Amino acid sequence: MSELSPSFSDEDVQSNSLLSLGEGVNPSDINVLIVDDDHDIADLTSTFLTREKPRFEVRTENSVQDGLEYIDDIDAIVSDYDMPNQDGLDFLEIVREEYPELPFILFTGRGSENIASEAISKGVTDYLQKGSGSSKYSVLANRINNAVERHRAMKTLKHSERRFSQLVKNSSDVISIVNENAQFSYVSPSAEQVLGYDSEELLGESIFSFAHPDDRQHAMERFFEAIEDTSTEPVVQFRFKDPDRTWPVLESRGQNLLDNEFVNGFIINSRDITELKSREQKLKQHNEQLKDIKETLSQGLQDPISVASGALELYQSSGDQSHLEQIEGSLVRIETLVEQILELSKQGEETIEVEELSLQNAAADAWSTISTNGSKLNCMDSKQFKADPNRIQQLLKSLFSNAIEHNTECVTISVETTNSSIFIEDDGSGVTDEDQELIFDPGYTTKKGQTGFGLTIAQQVALSHGWEITANTGENGGLRFEITGITFEPKTFE
Repeated sequence: MSELSPSFSDEDVQSNSLLSLGEGVNPSDINVLIVDDDHDIADLTSTFLTREKPRFEVRTENSVQDGLEYIDDIDAIVSDYDMPNQDGLDFLEIVREEYPELPFILFTGRGSENIASEAISKGVTDYLQKGSGSSKYSVLANRINNAVERHRAMKTLKHSERRFSQLVKNSSDVISIVNENAQFSYVSPSAEQVLGYDSEELLGESIFSFAHPDDRQHAMERFFEAIEDTSTEPVVQFRFKDPDRTWPVLESRGQNLLDNEFVNGFIINSRDITELKSREQKLKQHNEQLKDIKETLSQGLQDPISVASGALELYQSSGDQSHLEQIEGSLVRIETLVEQILELSKQGEETIEVEELSLQNAAADAWSTISTNGSKLNCMDSKQFKADPNRIQQLLKSLFSNAIEHNTECVTISVETTNSSIFIEDDGSGVTDEDQELIFDPGYTTKKGQTGFGLTIAQQVALSHGWEITANTGENGGLRFEITGITFEPKTFE
């Protein structure tokens, strides 16, 4: 009967297999267990194997039960089939329960198609008949060497795969592979944490179907450029539609590996840069604001310095005390301007210390810090919200002062709320639509002698809390400020 092998032919075994790693396994690393009830055959097999592969470490046992005691310490098993009590197939079945991939070679003098078929079905690594002559031991030695080599290579690969899987699962980046049509063929498990989707949900979907419509065209152009030119490695930033449609911003770096037989796709490494873009935007706004402040400060100081300088010269030449009052007024204006510039610069800080506040108390505290000149505050709303107490006082103080200083008559300032906003409205003369557009610009003012920074500070305080503030005409013709995006805390009862 001819030999049956479920894996490699003799020619494959004696040549460099495609599954070999480098120069192959060092034979000194291979511990072989031979189990054969015939002592002489077991010893003979051991002798020929160590002669063929001098550094093989071979152990012989004469029963399945004895062989099982050493199974934890060996790299390959060579077993006879026809043995009393438990035969080679019984031995194979026991081994496979605990070691499903350990190389197991059935080396038997009693062979048949049925035995070979059953051995293959139970997971035998190789099947070889003993036959006559010594050449069979050379073949057996090569079969052992190659089987162990494949087994170790597979263990290394599986270890690497598990390690890679753990790395990508806990990574803050998403690794994906798409085909030439930009459809996902692989998405790392980290997609659930970063993108909000289970990786299986994305398979077969086009990556561009998740891109924001305003960003889609640019992303597609860069992708298909890289499909045509494999040397191109595009970096694209675009908004990605997550399950909640919050559109986080992704930065995706791509590489065309469609011709790589192991990847066969376009590999993309994506990370969420939403927070980074937000910080960049804030930094840009802050830098622009600093530029405006610099220009306004330069212009704002010119007049009071000029007045103070001229008044000083007049006082020195005439001794008229009224000129000292002019100097004092100029110095007060300079001091106010500097204080407001410093206050405005603080609003660029990233961190704020929030606590739960009462709107009514916050309004009363801010009102107590300004010169009201007979104006009145009307705030009966005691809703609770979270804010930085110092900054919210500065915001309300700026809005209250603006209403008092820009009206010639006493005004009543009302503070009201909706479900998510606060209104501060006066009953004064109001401002034009054009002024409403410019009212928050640094240094902009409609009243001579004012710094024009009060409302800019109020706007920056609102932005630092994640709110927005707008100016409109009130119901009675006065100026009405609306602060939106506020979350009011539910009322609690003792």
